[in-house]
Amino acid sequence: MQTGTSGPMPLAGSVPASRGPGGMMVGVVNRIRSTRRAWRAFSAVVAAAATAATALAQPLQGKLDRLASESRVANCRIGVVVLDAADGRVLASRRADEQFIPASNMKLLTSGCALSVLGPDHTFETQLLFQPDPGSSGSGRLVVRGSGDPAFGDPVLLEAMGMSVDEFVGVWVKATTDARIRSITELVVDDRAFDRQAVHPTWPTGQLNNWYCAEVSGLTFHTNVIHLFARPAGNGATPVVSMEPRAPWITIRNRARTVTNGKPTVGADWVAPNAEITIRGDVRYASEPVRLAIRGPAEFFGRLLADRLAGAGLKPGAVRLPDESEDLYAGREQRVVHVVQTRMSTVLERCNVNSHNLYAECLLKAIGARVTGQPGSWGNGDAVMRRIMLERLGADAGAGIVVADGSGMSRENRVTPALLARWLHGFLQDDALSGAFLESLPSAGEEGTLEKRFRARRPRNEVRAKSGYISGVSALSGYVLSSSGERGAIFCIITNDRPNSVPLSSVRTFEENVVLMVDEWVASQATAGAR
Repeated sequence: MQTGTSGPMPLAGSVPASRGPGGMMVGVVNRIRSTRRAWRAFSAVVAAAATAATALAQPLQGKLDRLASESRVANCRIGVVVLDAADGRVLASRRADEQFIPASNMKLLTSGCALSVLGPDHTFETQLLFQPDPGSSGSGRLVVRGSGDPAFGDPVLLEAMGMSVDEFVGVWVKATTDARIRSITELVVDDRAFDRQAVHPTWPTGQLNNWYCAEVSGLTFHTNVIHLFARPAGNGATPVVSMEPRAPWITIRNRARTVTNGKPTVGADWVAPNAEITIRGDVRYASEPVRLAIRGPAEFFGRLLADRLAGAGLKPGAVRLPDESEDLYAGREQRVVHVVQTRMSTVLERCNVNSHNLYAECLLKAIGARVTGQPGSWGNGDAVMRRIMLERLGADAGAGIVVADGSGMSRENRVTPALLARWLHGFLQDDALSGAFLESLPSAGEEGTLEKRFRARRPRNEVRAKSGYISGVSALSGYVLSSSGERGAIFCIITNDRPNSVPLSSVRTFEENVVLMVDEWVASQATAGAR
């Protein structure tokens, strides 16, 4: 995410310090690219040795069968596919063609489709425009024009830039005053890049206050959540509560209490459409913030910006969203006051490394908007995803997938392990997109949602994968890449119908054991090829 004034500025991806400006470290990127070149060359050799390769794969199938039957997950429904990265041949499988709920493995499909439609060089752009009144140079309308950028004001990216949310909004205020604007008749927040169905109808209604069910808007701000901080006072007293970003029009009802013993249970509720938040529970010590989904994020940002502008002596006459058919731009002089841009690589990283649901949903709606020319929606995003999958995988792809949302939060999504594995293999063979796709995936045991995985035993080769979890569902799919660049494998593991008697830790142990099994196979093949 990069801010600029009076037009687009050079881009700089805002990412955690352990990753470079484009996403992955340069050495890793070069190794991935050299690995792909080696696989393409190796494919010709494999084609001439199909019988031998099939024989080598047979022990892998037996090992998978034993893992699935002997582990504590035997009572779960498990789908697994392992492919040779060189030619896409099946090395081992289990219930490969059955439909499963994919959880966040859905993001592999969404991010891949977004790369296919928008391209790796795409940038999201949020503009601040000034439309002077006729005959006036310093009085007129201020317009915030969104593009569905999920990174706009993202607190994680702001922290990486060394900037607070107040400083971020302050840049917008300064850009306005520097533009010699003396009077703002109205502030209009144009969120029409997407439709205004902000919450998917199949998301769990009891979880809509949580950050991972944040509303999806054509003007996203601060990942469409507010942060509530509670600090203890005296025992039994009311804790001290603060909110970020500050929103003076919202009332906080503090029903929490300070305790000296027991487990902290602080939580919050925001019942729309009231501008009132209730804090509840026990506060023992200052802890991580409660992240509460914003109701109406586009309007929220408009009111926030108006409040800060008023503090600088530029109070807008009104704050509003445009009507869906209103033409804000025809026949009006427009000056670009400020621009914020975000690279596609940054969006993909937050989507796949951190498994951020809002990012995936914005990507889904963005591809719908790009292809149809209409506001992005779950409906047209779904249609575009299906079209891309048919183009990349063939006519049989439609039977293996049901698209409800882009993040995998919905329990209505369905995918077969075979289809997902083929999807991953296809991107490995795609010269134009494979680098960006691979770079968006976390490294096992090192970062993102995989940082705490593979603690008992680390893979010998590089593993890049996407995890997934919702109640009763767990998934892990990705790549095992040999360091020599001569061999590799693709895996897809999805578990559904996990009974309460089977702990999630057992499922994750099974997933890791399958990946380690594949890792051993890749290492053995690389060693054999070096002889």
